[in-house]
Amino acid sequence: MKEIIKKIVFQLPFIKQIKEKEQQLSQQEQQLSQKEQQLSQKEQQLQLQKTELEINKFKIASFSKDIQFSYPNNIDHHPWEHPYLIPNNIRRFREYSNLVWDFALDYYQKNSHPLECAFVVNMAQNMYKWGKLAQKYGSHATLFPNIMDNSALNCPEWEEFDGEFSDLLNGEKFLTCYPNIKLQIPCNRILMNGSDLYSAYQKFCNGDFFPLLNLMAKSPQLRHEILLGYQGFYPYYQWAKSLTQFEVIYAASSPLAAYASGKPYCFFSVGGDLQFDCGRNDDLGKLMLLGVNAARFLTISNPHAIGHCRRLGLTNGVYLPYPMDDHDYCPGEGKIREQWNQIYGDGIYVLMTSRLDSKVKGQDENFLQMLIKVAQERPQVKFIFLMWGNSVKEFQEQMDNCQQKQQFICLEPVGKKRLIDYYRSCDIVLDQFVYGYYGATALEAAAIGKPVLIKLRREQYDPLYLGDVAPMINAHNLEDIYQSLLELIDDLELRHNQGQAVRQWLVRNHGEQKTVPLMLALLRLTADQIALPPDLKNPLYDSLSQEELDYHKSCRV
Repeated sequence: MKEIIKKIVFQLPFIKQIKEKEQQLSQQEQQLSQKEQQLSQKEQQLQLQKTELEINKFKIASFSKDIQFSYPNNIDHHPWEHPYLIPNNIRRFREYSNLVWDFALDYYQKNSHPLECAFVVNMAQNMYKWGKLAQKYGSHATLFPNIMDNSALNCPEWEEFDGEFSDLLNGEKFLTCYPNIKLQIPCNRILMNGSDLYSAYQKFCNGDFFPLLNLMAKSPQLRHEILLGYQGFYPYYQWAKSLTQFEVIYAASSPLAAYASGKPYCFFSVGGDLQFDCGRNDDLGKLMLLGVNAARFLTISNPHAIGHCRRLGLTNGVYLPYPMDDHDYCPGEGKIREQWNQIYGDGIYVLMTSRLDSKVKGQDENFLQMLIKVAQERPQVKFIFLMWGNSVKEFQEQMDNCQQKQQFICLEPVGKKRLIDYYRSCDIVLDQFVYGYYGATALEAAAIGKPVLIKLRREQYDPLYLGDVAPMINAHNLEDIYQSLLELIDDLELRHNQGQAVRQWLVRNHGEQKTVPLMLALLRLTADQIALPPDLKNPLYDSLSQEELDYHKSCRV
């Protein structure tokens, strides 16, 4: 009976209308649900686009160094003038470093199991070269280049490249043209991508806590708050995350990925990082300074970096002689010399491999006029320049307009394998004549046993090397360079003796047998988070003198 009544009721007109309305409402709900899904998908797409725009904005900002450096906050344009750089202070810093070395080496000898180390940011090939040396001495090394650095010069493949390539700023083209260059250690190129972190953080801000907290739980060592707390920093997320698998990190030029990883690390100052980047008055400058300060050791290879530490308030500096592979970079027969002789004629070949930059390296018009004078007086001399740097155009024009232009040879930039042969094939090497400090060029030439003309601030190097200053030919002005060149050109025995002496000095102070164990000992100490003895106090903790305070004030522009 109930079933009959139920069927009759549902057949009544008003009941049918209700049923139809319910169906319509159900269809509308489905349509609304579909629209909501579509809107949600569009929102996600827009969010991804926004994230990509943020990443692109960060990339553009990172490459636009000229713009970033237009409004510096704390920059020392004349670091050799820092008042702390007196012999006594530099000697104390070296003596402190010696004590750190002794402690680190003693610990390393007792705990010498292989390190799992990431070498991060391959500025000027430093980290690839040192990663190879670390591997040679028993550690496990992996290289992580900066993916935003699209130059051929900083591709690790450049160190193994035996050829010419003129488009130095186009690393992608270089790798496309030479895809089969084999590297000697693993190399991971991690894309700058923090979209997962950024998306999770946005949800966190809107009340959905789970995505961000779950992300943080998966990588508890990462400094997520720092990645999110500074403008343009979150794209480092994937790079920093990939570094968490290593015991320790050694970074050069930029500590940001190492800093964000939360792992123990050391930092090597290349130059501009302390001089310019750490003193910027924006988020990048703050992060750079925090990142350098958070490193267990800030390894320093030149005396002027001590002054930068005083100006910036850094107290973790330690001297580490620049480790050199004195087996690959060694004397040998120059294969290309015969070709040079056939094309340009027999003579004395003077090589300048440093970038042509009148402000930083010193190759201005007066410098070239001095070389022209040498060429006039010594017709047998040939000057070889590699054409790269800010002053190439002006330098080329001046050479083309001089009567001795046949004695000035302009060659394309070459990979480091070819460059070693260039060093072996030349007679004399010219380096830089402005700052008064050497970098890789002078050390490479010294390792190969060639006389090097350079401007050296001996008063600062002497206490740093405890009197064992490089026997390079020190030329402080154009007259010094002129006279030294004439003497070397005229005297084969002098060239031989100078080259032999500087090679011996290089092996003694920078050779791999001395410096690589030191580097690995500092990294082992860092990985195991072993404290230094409490009585070891870094001279960088000295109170600032009034002269220093006044000098630092002058650097704020």
